[in-house]
Amino acid sequence: MSGSKYIYNNEAFGISAMASVLKHMENTSYSKTMLILPFVTHKETLDYLKLQRSDVKSIEQLIAKKANLITNFNKRFLNLLPISLNSLHILHEMKVILIKDQQIKFNKSSQFNESDIKLGARVKDVVKASKKIANLLQKDESELYLQLRVLL
Repeated sequence: MSGSKYIYNNEAFGISAMASVLKHMENTSYSKTMLILPFVTHKETLDYLKLQRSDVKSIEQLIAKKANLITNFNKRFLNLLPISLNSLHILHEMKVILIKDQQIKFNKSSQFNESDIKLGARVKDVVKASKKIANLLQKDESELYLQLRVLL
């Protein structure tokens, strides 16, 4: 990953983005959590999902409407894997998420506040898109990885 992209897509952004999405999920797996940053760090995807009028309820629907948004998803996934893992670890250390039996759950008693004005415009865009991203990740993870063409 080039240095400038790493500075732009870093753990500070990662923890804000992941927490915003995880807040809308009852509980989830590590596998699904690793898919969050490839969605939110891609400007075109984030710009589309943050719109109120973008009504996508599944990955299939996203592919049918905007296939170009997932053409390089595997590359994004692999490039962002270290930041995703680090962000997840930091969220756990901060007690924003709870991990039990390989399941990740947002800690509702945490002090995380995505409406904090100091987070910046980019995180505000993630907050706008977070519920849609959480809904996209409701499917079985093997299906999600197959549809998004993520190769491990």
